[in-house]
Amino acid sequence: MATLQQAIDEIQAVVGAVPGIRQAPTVPPEDLSFFPFAVAFVEAGEWIIGPPELMTGLHTVVIELHVARKDLPRDVTAAMRYAKAIPNAILDAHRKAEFTAFQTFERITYEFAALGWNDTATLGFRFRIERLKTQDAIT
Repeated sequence: MATLQQAIDEIQAVVGAVPGIRQAPTVPPEDLSFFPFAVAFVEAGEWIIGPPELMTGLHTVVIELHVARKDLPRDVTAAMRYAKAIPNAILDAHRKAEFTAFQTFERITYEFAALGWNDTATLGFRFRIERLKTQDAIT
């Protein structure tokens, strides 16, 4: 059975292949100097039993797309190109059955906001993949 980190790694590989994204590390780093970059991490979730021999996880995985905040009009324009590109890449990979670490998910929500990474001001999107489903044997 796959781990939640493997699910995040698969998502990051898909997001990192979106044209223009310069970095998409599998583990959130302390600092990044290449923008735009995307980072994914688990935000919340729940474990339920079902079927009886399996633990089913329903997780919320966050993907943040960061653009360095230097020139607001230019930076907003740069970030907006990913509003559809990132969800499209994830949905396309799911449609093609490229994900193996999780079964499915319910939806992708997003917000556009001022973000930040360490001491660097950024702006961009915070996408949430909601109810990402994993199943593992109970041991």
